[in-house]
Amino acid sequence: MKRILPEGKFFQGKNLFPGMVLAVLLGSVGIWALITDGGNFPKFNRYYHLSDYLSEFEHKMAESIPFADELSSLAVELKIKGGAREFDHIFIGDDILVEDIGYPDEEQTARNTQALVHFAENSRIPVYVQLLPTKCAIKQNEVPQAAPLFNQKQFIEQTYNQLLGKATVVDVYPALFSKLDQDLYYRTSPDLTALGGYTVYEVLAQRLDNTPKPQEDFDIQYISHSYYGETYQRWPYRDIMPDIVALYHYQKNNRMYTVTHNEGYQYSYQTLYPEQLLELGDDLDVLLGGNTGDITIRSNLRNENTLLIVGDESILPTIPFLASHYSQIRFIDTKQFGKGEIKQIDCANYQRILIAYSVDTFLHDDAPERIAFLDTSKPAEE
Repeated sequence: MKRILPEGKFFQGKNLFPGMVLAVLLGSVGIWALITDGGNFPKFNRYYHLSDYLSEFEHKMAESIPFADELSSLAVELKIKGGAREFDHIFIGDDILVEDIGYPDEEQTARNTQALVHFAENSRIPVYVQLLPTKCAIKQNEVPQAAPLFNQKQFIEQTYNQLLGKATVVDVYPALFSKLDQDLYYRTSPDLTALGGYTVYEVLAQRLDNTPKPQEDFDIQYISHSYYGETYQRWPYRDIMPDIVALYHYQKNNRMYTVTHNEGYQYSYQTLYPEQLLELGDDLDVLLGGNTGDITIRSNLRNENTLLIVGDESILPTIPFLASHYSQIRFIDTKQFGKGEIKQIDCANYQRILIAYSVDTFLHDDAPERIAFLDTSKPAEE
């Protein structure tokens, strides 16, 4: 039976029970914490802003309550049983976590767009631009229909319109959306999987005047069946299957690669996937040896085609596929470099420049704005 609440909302008993259990449970534990550790809890006074006090109180509760992680996980589980599907800007889908990137920082987005357009207008080296939609834009079948998501597709199209006649744009949204039921993004991380990277590569390679290698030319190696990414790590819900991490190895023409990282000093791997890093950190660090901000990939390909990629970590899963077409690729993550360091990059060594950021980065970070510091006054060396 439903009762109408004063504000016109329906009351359903089945949704009330989890909330009642949670309130009683947390209330009881909170009282216990105050009794046992009351002397260390913040005391409210007139100098506190109420929201600041509550935040500090909640933090102290988390430190003082025994089994805090278990209780937090139980709280989420009870809320889910009550019908909730979103927590801390993360949606719970069908065995997948989908990150909501929110709405743009409008001033920063405008500066990033202005820098991008100006760079494309003035570069003496051909410029290509790719904005990668995030998981919540593609996996819409995993997000509640009423969720107020930012329209990434429209934003990408509007930004590309400003680049007409100035740069070659790479629209990967249709290709990704057409495969929304496939594992293009990890369940527990915002990153593209190897399959997602290949899907982007198929579009990008053609825009760069290359013929994409067919998927059957790659051997697939599964290096982990128990990967939990950053989204899973930063919140308490645990009822999600782990991800499988796969690597695509190009097996034609005895291709060989050297991957060099420059972190103030240089070190290299003789493979696109240094598997020894599996024992040292995040499983995804096997991809090119992790994102150190400045990575150069050289191959034994004799065509002497070169490509400079300036962007963020979202392009990394695509680079191993692009490497089959170029004798040299250099990746620069402008999140990790300042003005002076970016100015020192020698763009003249490269025939084309790819600007590649996720929509999330472009809407909220100043990294895309820093492309203005790249010096492309000299044309690429032939």
